[in-house]
Amino acid sequence: MDLTKLKEEVNTSHDFSQKLGLVITRVSQGSAESEMPVTEGCCNPFRTVHGGILFTIADVTGGVAAYSYGSPVCTVDSDFHYLNAGLRSTRLYASAQELKVGKRLLVYDVSVRDQTGLLLCKGTFTYSKLGQTAQAAR
Repeated sequence: MDLTKLKEEVNTSHDFSQKLGLVITRVSQGSAESEMPVTEGCCNPFRTVHGGILFTIADVTGGVAAYSYGSPVCTVDSDFHYLNAGLRSTRLYASAQELKVGKRLLVYDVSVRDQTGLLLCKGTFTYSKLGQTAQAAR
C-alpha cells in the first residue's frame, strides 16, 4: 500500500475529519500520528476539551494506523482512559502504535497529548479488517 497516498486520501476526502481540522501528519505501516486545533466548538461547558473530541482523534489515528496494511477497518472495541483535563489546550497530538496484527483483528496503543506534552488520554483500540482491499473500498 502506498502510505503517502493513504495519508493524502484521509486528509482530503473525509468531511468529518476536515470539519474538525484533524490532519494525519505521519503514517507508516502499523503506526500513525495526527494533530488538530482546539477550537471553542471542541470544548464542553467547563471549557475543557470535550471527551468526544479526544476519543475521535484517538480513534481516527488508530484506524489510519490499522488501515496502513491495506484493508479498511472498523472499530470493534476500545479501553479508553481520560487522564487529564484539557483546560488550556490549544492543539491536540495523537499517536498510534501497533500492539498486535492478527488475521482479522488489529490492536493499537493510542495516546493524545496537548501542545505542552501533557498526556490527556490513552487507550487500547481494536479494529476488525473488513475483508476488502483499499481499492475495493472506494
